[in-house]
Formats: sequence, structure tokens, C-alpha cells
Amino acid sequence: MGWSPRNWRRIASWLGLALTTMVAGEASAAPPRIRPGAIELGLAGSLTSVEGSTRSTLGLRAGLFLGAPSGLAGLEAETQYHHQRSLDQVELQASLSWQRPVAGGAAYPFVALGGGVRQETIGSFSQARYPVGFTLGLRALFGSRAAVRTEFRYRRILGDPVADYTEHQVLTGFSLLLR
Repeated sequence: MGWSPRNWRRIASWLGLALTTMVAGEASAAPPRIRPGAIELGLAGSLTSVEGSTRSTLGLRAGLFLGAPSGLAGLEAETQYHHQRSLDQVELQASLSWQRPVAGGAAYPFVALGGGVRQETIGSFSQARYPVGFTLGLRALFGSRAAVRTEFRYRRILGDPVADYTEHQVLTGFSLLLR
């Protein structure tokens, strides 16, 4: 299965149906909240096209929320797969985040610091690089069990054989929240 726009639409449709089904089953007058001890399981992706070259990214994440001063702390682990022509990348990252709801509502802006390791492979050549940086994002809850998450990531990529460089990435995804 290639990561064409058609396949991305299929995945988004399936996830949208799953989220709609979950949210429809909830009837709560209070705004949804993330509570300490909640676990987030998420799927995120991006599709980037520059000058005829397309790069697709798929990420899976898991996180745990803990009580913190004036908000929630989050501990997250994530793996991403990137594909662009003959280049394949597998990335493992961890981050520490802080978030709190806006005006007591269901929108949770967050900031995170993170880093990890990225293994890049072209044919039989393999190279490790080390992304480190910060993330700014927003998690919008739809009921107490589902969320849409959009984030901007700034990463400095260390360990490149030519020179370290900066990477900007925007990811959008769906999350399930377990209590």
C-alpha cells in the first residue's frame, strides 16, 4: 500500500467514522476534560510536496498525563516512518509536555520539549541522526475519549555528516484517551 493522497483520505475517513461513533455514544453536559492518569494513543500524519518531490510521514504515539502545577504534564513516546522516493526513515522520539485547558473548555494548547534518534536508509547505506527541539500544539477534545491534535515541531537535526540542520514539521492526527 503506497501513501498516495487517496490512501490518506481512506485512513482519515475510517478514523473520522470511528471518532464519530465514539462521540455519539457519550451524553455529558460537562465539558470533556483530560484527567491525571489518562493515557493517550494517537495516529498522526503529514504529506508534503515540494518541487515535485513528495514526502509522507506516519506517526504512532502513546502518552501519559500527570498532574502538574496549573495544568497537566505529559510524558510521550512516538515512532514515525517517513518515505521519500528511495529514502526511508524510522524515528523514535520522547517528549515532556505541559498543557492546560483554555477557559475551562475542551481545547488544550500545549508546549513540549523532545528528542530522539532517526535512522535513515538509502539502499544499503544507513545513517543515524538526532532530532532535538520543541513542539507547539493544540489538542481539541470531542467527548472524553477522542481528540484531534495539530502541532508544529521545530527540530535541530544533529549528527548529519555534512552539517547540522533545522527541520519544521506540521502534523495532524487523531487520539483516543483511555482513563
